[in-house]
Amino acid sequence: MTERATRAADLREWHITTPVTPDAVAKLRAGDIVYLTGVVFTARDGVYEHTLKQGHEPPPGLCELTNVTMQSSPAGVEVSPGVYEVASLQATAGFRYAQYMDAFLEKFGVKLVIGKAGMAREVYQSVFQKHGAACLSTMGYGLGAIYGKAVERVRQVYWAKELGISEALWVLEVKELGPLLVEGDTLGNSFFEGANQEINRNLEKLYQGLKQPIFRRLGEEQEPGRELF
Repeated sequence: MTERATRAADLREWHITTPVTPDAVAKLRAGDIVYLTGVVFTARDGVYEHTLKQGHEPPPGLCELTNVTMQSSPAGVEVSPGVYEVASLQATAGFRYAQYMDAFLEKFGVKLVIGKAGMAREVYQSVFQKHGAACLSTMGYGLGAIYGKAVERVRQVYWAKELGISEALWVLEVKELGPLLVEGDTLGNSFFEGANQEINRNLEKLYQGLKQPIFRRLGEEQEPGRELF
């Protein structure tokens, strides 16, 4: 459970081991870059419904082993009975799971959630702050193979028969899994919301002097104020 930070201009880069400590999570700020080493587990639709809606408990010992989860369906195969390999690892859209976060963080004791593009700032303020947790985002589809290379071993795959291999809970040993962007921090800040506000401040200037198009698609919006991110 160690962490270190390096600065290059305003960029802060953290190398953190799992399970993460409360202090390590509290130091993260929206816009920081994180690399993780240790154990993480995957959870998406199937796992959320299996545990939160159907009432099944987390696998024995999982919550003591790690408090980091990834909203992912690993591109993995069973190469021999009970032995799995992962070629690619990418997250799915985090906003889909905002409804589950309060109950999930409570039940599993999770402190870091890895998804894609994050959730609304209101979720960070009302849920993540409450649990002292942060949200990390992957950097796009093109890095799936790089994230996959960080997987050193698949410890276990739970509920494959019940949920199917793509929705199962995978327990992964990773080394320097990243780069991951801190999208939502324990203070309730959202990196993407801040970036969108900066874009919106200059968006109207881009429309100045432009002529209305002769042809446009049905329902296409031309008012700058309605195109805000």
